Amino acid sequence: KHPKSHEIMCIIMDETIRVSMSRHQTPINLYHLSDDGFIDAADSIIRREVIQCFETIHPSHPDVPTIGFRCAFCKNAAHRAPYSSFRPRSLKTIYRDFLRFKSNHFAQCVHIPEDIRGRVALVHVRRERARQGRQIIGSSTRGGGNKAWWVTSAKKVGLKDRRDGLGIVIARGDGIRN
Repeated sequence: KHPKSHEIMCIIMDETIRVSMSRHQTPINLYHLSDDGFIDAADSIIRREVIQCFETIHPSHPDVPTIGFRCAFCKNAAHRAPYSSFRPRSLKTIYRDFLRFKSNHFAQCVHIPEDIRGRVALVHVRRERARQGRQIIGSSTRGGGNKAWWVTSAKKVGLKDRRDGLGIVIARGDGIRN
């Protein structure tokens, strides 16, 4: 029988953290300090301050928990905006699912603090000004960033694809089938 899963918090400001998850100590944080220069600054803010990891059980394969991501601000709310959580099928789909989260949830969630929305909006304004020929320090001129980096970054924080292709798991060296 699989040990009871414990919820994990992925994002706590700029720190990679260690949290207890199913009796294991595993570093989990979708944001990684080396993201700068590879991922759009607005996306980094959302990865770092809005998205939270959690462990979930796939209904048809309850033997191995998979990783999902959700909005940290509305997870307990009675009414949530669409796409408040997502469970990527693989590391390669994290970026696509993140874009859906950003456009369908971040844009509509009333629980996300205005200061976070403001910082994300400021990055977008700076990017647009840079595109118009004005140089703004500290702004990326491309949106989204390097898609391949999303996979690399996920691996750096200890995530990997399930062998059966039914999601993402924490890479553990303890013999648990994943």
